[in-house]
Amino acid sequence: MIKSRLRILLPLITVLILLIYCWTIFLTTDMIATWRHYLGLILFIPIIYLFFNSKDLVILSTGIYLLLATFNLLALNTEITTYGISIGPLTTPPIQLLPLGLFTIYFILNLDPLIDIFLSFEENRKQKK
Repeated sequence: MIKSRLRILLPLITVLILLIYCWTIFLTTDMIATWRHYLGLILFIPIIYLFFNSKDLVILSTGIYLLLATFNLLALNTEITTYGISIGPLTTPPIQLLPLGLFTIYFILNLDPLIDIFLSFEENRKQKK
């Protein structure tokens, strides 16, 4: 039980530290927060609530949160820097590298619980048929 909570707690604490740092900068300097910063803060609150109530939902919601941050729909740090790759006319969507790294760590730590959630979902779906 402690190990499973620790797996999800590491990415959550990292995101919390980034958000606290980001909003401290906004409140103490003349930098202005964008809608991505507000969305990042607002969407983090339900994840904290789910951490205390539902293990499976917090794992899924943290992954979705980090994917949204990776694909530039919310921000975890003050400066939004995006990267993309283009090969001829084909381009990738703009991504932020810091949330991509956090998502990678999250995915490695929570691969077994994610597989268990998927298998239980498939089992429930087959039972309903």
